[in-house]
Amino acid sequence: MQAWSPAQQHPIYLATGTSAQQLDASFSTNASLEIFELDLSDPSLDMKSCATFSSAHRYHKLIWGPHSMTAGERVSGVLIAGGENGNVILYDPAKIIAGDTEVIIAQKDKHTGPVRALDVNMFQTNLVASGANESEIYIWDLNNFATPMTPGAKTQPLEDISCIAWNRQVQHILASASPSGRATVWDLRKNEPIIKVSDHNNRVLYELPTNMQWCFDIQWCPRNPAILSAASFDGRISIYSIMGGSTDGLRQKHVDQ
Repeated sequence: MQAWSPAQQHPIYLATGTSAQQLDASFSTNASLEIFELDLSDPSLDMKSCATFSSAHRYHKLIWGPHSMTAGERVSGVLIAGGENGNVILYDPAKIIAGDTEVIIAQKDKHTGPVRALDVNMFQTNLVASGANESEIYIWDLNNFATPMTPGAKTQPLEDISCIAWNRQVQHILASASPSGRATVWDLRKNEPIIKVSDHNNRVLYELPTNMQWCFDIQWCPRNPAILSAASFDGRISIYSIMGGSTDGLRQKHVDQ
């Protein structure tokens, strides 16, 4: 799993976490969080590893929110992870980079299954939405993490929530989607769904050249919107530019995920 640092963060960091969806050739159960620095002025294809933290968890989703949990930190924001056992975990990236051992801010195992979907509200960055099995969706307040709320009654039939996203123009609108192709738009002020759609046309709009391994996670860089990263099952994180780049200019870092 991977997550870019927030747009206001400089230098640009990329956090990676051991995926819950794979095992390496040795069937190791070890897990870690690692933070890399992306220096676009460096001609080397290897990203600099800033820190590694041995973790007790493997992850289905990893995001880096801009909400500051500690005032005055050089590294901004909070790392939010969706775990295998229904847990949502908050990490302090500044402490990870500093080499501290106590890097977990808080964690809750409210969900009944793997947390595969996470997103931060860009209007109120302390609000985080999470999605898991059986149509479970929770809204978390990072300032009061103990008791999450729900956007409304669970959608029927019950399905896994594979993707969740806040509206970038209206702060109280949230969308969720399932592998079946069904999507729901929620109005948090009404505490109910306002739109339900279903689309099974898997149309490809644009395709970038990749290696032969399946990519299971992609993320756009908030600070540089022309850059995206793709994580594949060979343990490789690939950084692409859609502004006329080529595979010869590909930045890759092999990480033990």
